[in-house]
Amino acid sequence: MGTVSLYAVGIDELRGMFTGTDATITRLRSLALATWPPSPAPRSLLGKLGPFSRRAFGAPLVRHGIPTGRDLDDVAHGRDVAPDRLSAAWALVDLWLGETCWGSLRITTTDAGSDALDFSLALAGVPARFGLRQLFNDAVAIPLKRQPGQAMGYVSGSHATAMASAWARALPRVDTGTHPDAERVATWLGRYADWTRTAHEVGRPAPDLIADYRP
Repeated sequence: MGTVSLYAVGIDELRGMFTGTDATITRLRSLALATWPPSPAPRSLLGKLGPFSRRAFGAPLVRHGIPTGRDLDDVAHGRDVAPDRLSAAWALVDLWLGETCWGSLRITTTDAGSDALDFSLALAGVPARFGLRQLFNDAVAIPLKRQPGQAMGYVSGSHATAMASAWARALPRVDTGTHPDAERVATWLGRYADWTRTAHEVGRPAPDLIADYRP
């Protein structure tokens, strides 16, 4: 059992979080502080440092899965992250994606369930290139290592738009067992035209489709 997360966001906007620019670090730190604020009313200077002080790295305040200031600095500059800090580093990526994307969708599934969905779509006339598993074919090309069992990939916004049309046309013929997930994804994909138009209006990159799987 695992979760497939879909994000409508420009691939360069994801890659941008690893460039180490002042603007990127400032934004990422602001998001992180709002999500994991320092402990209130600390009794010591160590407590005042909070999870986002670099000096807190390796100190008792460091917690599994909660980013520290050093984690943030390493991720933002595309440096290697120690295996025991990967979950915290990916928490920052999740935060960035969640705050940057135009929309997201999560589906709980199994390998067999994903295969059944793609098979049902194929029988309904959806070309193989628009299957759910095909979203993982092209690497997102970011420097952060994957967690055990994790997979990540993306397709272009134009591919996502074509995928939306193919899934929508096939829905009436999709098997009842896989229809709920197919309908959820098709409905979500159907918003790509609006997201793309809005992105152009505000001067942001058109959204691509980033897929992330975690067991």
